[in-house]
Amino acid sequence: MPKRRKMLHILKSPPDDLQRTFMYSLSLGYSCLQFPLFEFDEEPPDYDELIDLIFEFDEVVSWW
Repeated sequence: MPKRRKMLHILKSPPDDLQRTFMYSLSLGYSCLQFPLFEFDEEPPDYDELIDLIFEFDEVVSWW
């Protein structure tokens, strides 16, 4: 069985309904992860982890 491809979604702001629709359509057949850059109260996002994820995933999509 072939390995499932992975897609990383980097979100700068909360997605609206249209963006969610696009994300769902693009993600069909992929194992996906969302990395929000906007949700932090105490700690900022771990950018070192983000860099590692970018190189680990087959496809990366940035949503601004």
